[in-house]
Amino acid sequence: MTVRRLFIVLFTLLLFYKPVRPTLDPDMGWHLRTGAYILEHGLPRYDVFSYTVRDHRWVTHEWLVQVGMALLHRLGGEGVLMLAFAGVIGLAFVLVYKRCVGRPYLAAMTVLLGFLASAPTWGVRPQMFNMLMLAIMVYIVEGVRDGASQRWFWALPLLTAVWANLHSGYLLGVVVLGVYVVGGAMQLRWGPPGDRALSRAAVRRLALVTLLCFGASALNPNGVQMWTYPFETLTSRAMQRLIQEWFPPDLHQPIYWPFGLMLAVGTLGLVLSPRRPEWMDLMLFLGMGGAGLLSARHIPLFAVATAPIVARHTLPLFARTRLYPLLTGEQPPPQPSRVVVAAHWLILGALVLAAGLDVRRTVQRNDAAMATTYPVAAVDWIEAQGWQGKRMFNNYNWGGYLVWRGLPVFIDGRADVYGDAFLFLYQDTVFIRPNWRETLDTYGVDYVLISPGSPLSTLLTESAEWGEVYRDDVAQIFARTQD
Repeated sequence: MTVRRLFIVLFTLLLFYKPVRPTLDPDMGWHLRTGAYILEHGLPRYDVFSYTVRDHRWVTHEWLVQVGMALLHRLGGEGVLMLAFAGVIGLAFVLVYKRCVGRPYLAAMTVLLGFLASAPTWGVRPQMFNMLMLAIMVYIVEGVRDGASQRWFWALPLLTAVWANLHSGYLLGVVVLGVYVVGGAMQLRWGPPGDRALSRAAVRRLALVTLLCFGASALNPNGVQMWTYPFETLTSRAMQRLIQEWFPPDLHQPIYWPFGLMLAVGTLGLVLSPRRPEWMDLMLFLGMGGAGLLSARHIPLFAVATAPIVARHTLPLFARTRLYPLLTGEQPPPQPSRVVVAAHWLILGALVLAAGLDVRRTVQRNDAAMATTYPVAAVDWIEAQGWQGKRMFNNYNWGGYLVWRGLPVFIDGRADVYGDAFLFLYQDTVFIRPNWRETLDTYGVDYVLISPGSPLSTLLTESAEWGEVYRDDVAQIFARTQD
């Protein structure tokens, strides 16, 4: 085994091993419960988990992932879910790596930068499939640009139809294809033609395929409603103002430094590279980069879509250096001795074993991690009191877990179901703005499950109308002292 092969194997191992994380995503619980509900009753059209917005329309755009999650959970619990979603993330970046020049070293460094940039969003959550589906789409289009048959374009409508049943993020894929079409047409018009420019026939075919992709997205249980649903999410004022992952990334925080670095490296590559960027590359990099700067939620998609562009325009910067033959793969690796080969196998075995033990440890510690993040013991107490039928006011981030435990919730992570007005009402209550008491009275709240030290918790501690009946390090429960 050569150094190069050892590097590729270890790099691939990293892509699949590192995303294994505890199941702490706040929405995982309601996704699991939704999948179980669909398997038993079919797709819900209205809310079935809260007692507050039962009349609100619910577009279950992630239904296929949710059913898969429920089945995997029945098969092997949270551990299987952790491994499955890590596999989705790893596969997405393997496909990205395959479309980067400078394999293995420059390509791996570029992909690793995007991999780390996407890390803040990793978890057992349907949106991980947006990365994978976009990676497949980019893999196909970039493959045609590299000389593969244009017949691969006809796979894109089928891909989009599947994607539209996994997540409403399918629309981004259609937009990316549109960017390829417009950029390809601009390249033909203003050029100069490059070795990777699409021909006029290819641009026309891709334009037709893009229209077919948009039409194919209606092949889902929600039909053409999926054409407008993504815009409802993107234009929600409450989601933009109240949900953290919709905020612009704070580049002062270390978790966003890989994104900032990738953005900087890509920009320098496009500006300094002797190779003139094609319109498709320029438009895709600027568009996806701008989306990432507007919302941290879009950073993983930026990483997937632009890593090949960053590698392609960074490589020429090394053209006159000794590193160039190594980065391009033109320099043949030296043949190692038997002793070196044996050492490489030992290194590989040791690292695979270490990764396996770390994954096992992460799975084993998952319950403990859940208990320090969510009100596990508090819900056990609620069930012991027989309060499952009572009306609860709860933290937004705990709603998914509470749905999973079978409690009717005041609110959970399905922001689109609750709507802007209700989300702002919840915010006013939890931060004890003037109408906070009216909310609890209007919805007939029997008890409040809240984080210790929160503004509402502090006020209820001093209130004569509410009394503390339970407390631990994670949660407090207050019940009414009078009707």
